[in-house]
Amino acid sequence: MKKKLIYVFMVSAVLMLGACKKGFLDINDNPNNATNVKPPLILTGALNNTAAYTTGGSIFYSFAALWMNYWMTPGGVSGWYEERSYNFTTNWSGSTTLWGNLYDNLNDYASLEKQGKATGQNFFVAVAKTMKAWDYQYLVDFYGNVPYTQASKSVLFLNPKYDKAQAVYEDLVKQLDTAANLFKTANVSPSDISADIYAKGDVKKWGRFANTLKLRILLRQSEMPGREQYIKDEIAKITANGFGYIGAGEGMFNNPGYLNTSGKQNPFWGVYGYAANGDKTASHTYMLASTYGMDFLKNNSDPRLGKFYSTVNDGAGNAYVSLVWGQDVNFDQTLTTVSGIGEGVLKSFDQSQPIMTDFESLFLQAEAAQRGYLPSSAKENYEAAVKANFVYLGLTEAEATTYLDDQPVANWTSNTDKIALIIKQKWAAMNGTNDIEPWTDYRRLELPADMPISISSTVTTKKIPVRMLYPQREYNTNSANVIAEGTINQFTSRVFWDVK
Repeated sequence: MKKKLIYVFMVSAVLMLGACKKGFLDINDNPNNATNVKPPLILTGALNNTAAYTTGGSIFYSFAALWMNYWMTPGGVSGWYEERSYNFTTNWSGSTTLWGNLYDNLNDYASLEKQGKATGQNFFVAVAKTMKAWDYQYLVDFYGNVPYTQASKSVLFLNPKYDKAQAVYEDLVKQLDTAANLFKTANVSPSDISADIYAKGDVKKWGRFANTLKLRILLRQSEMPGREQYIKDEIAKITANGFGYIGAGEGMFNNPGYLNTSGKQNPFWGVYGYAANGDKTASHTYMLASTYGMDFLKNNSDPRLGKFYSTVNDGAGNAYVSLVWGQDVNFDQTLTTVSGIGEGVLKSFDQSQPIMTDFESLFLQAEAAQRGYLPSSAKENYEAAVKANFVYLGLTEAEATTYLDDQPVANWTSNTDKIALIIKQKWAAMNGTNDIEPWTDYRRLELPADMPISISSTVTTKKIPVRMLYPQREYNTNSANVIAEGTINQFTSRVFWDVK
């Protein structure tokens, strides 16, 4: 898997010495050198990198799929010690790469916003503000306090200060409001349409995406004391801009024209599927079905079983076989005996890469309505979310309706705890499209309540981590500011919205 390893806060000498790998539609823009890159070119590369670095497109996000018991890795697989044991340090490559990729991507959007303002093209400014909110939300959700006001400022701030996580969140909300208002009047030229590989210049779609992202940011804070009125006031601003939210049959996806060529496939397929020559990728054989995830589908006659997981030939026919998360087994014995990722999420080399699906949006709206933040029906949003997930996987709404009516685990009336129901079904649906969101819900709400801990013999703290550690490169290059954040522990140093 190709990835950029530029770090936005390193001094210019280090940037000049560090090699940078070119990826599909990559824009290798040194923030310390003046450039006149046109906004459309910046836009295409930045959006494509977001799709490759976040949601399910990066191997470095697979930790959440493991911790949320969708998948598991067998013992003996090199490189998965930290995920299986939860015992990671500041040198863990996963955390280091997440930090570097997100700030690198943010540098692209900072450049896009600057060029958009300079040329008077508000469409690019609005997209940049929206996508910066996307990246910064994840930085806060991963690390808590992060560089924000002094970030992406080139040589002006070689050692950027850390801003309080809640202050960052509150400013992201304002930036999304501004973006939505800009989308209302933005003029989109033909070149803008071709460069926009997410929405083809559809400003209404971008407006709905910005609103849905803002709703997600607000719901993160739903358990915090004293935030109810703030959330309601901010949702009122969403209502006022008139765009609404992502609805059934919509969603935000990336597809620049994926090809069955090395480095140009859909990123999820390229990591977890097959190489251009048809060979299974290494991660295709590493990521196997977790018993908790599979049994939830098996035990509730869920038609999605064959979409989330593949079958194996056990001698008596095709069967679904799983392993307990953290189970120590010989890797060589699992290659053909344990189910892997299913065809509902691992579709083809040219499948569109989900950024935000309709079912995620509808689950968000269901939760917001149930909490009294939205006037729409929580039940209708919830059932529409489940149906949308079935359709995404290649099933039908009729099958979803039967499931919702017949299975107590999914039936609205049968469950008194509506939030728990919404979150459990959201967890089930997000398998393979965005595993970070269920991990965030788990930290925020401790739901699903029965989420298992890894049983690996290397586990010393029997708890799913609540955050990432700052990467060692920060301690090496921005030491005064990161040290001022104090001692960070992945089990106890909670993000500000995590008050459970």
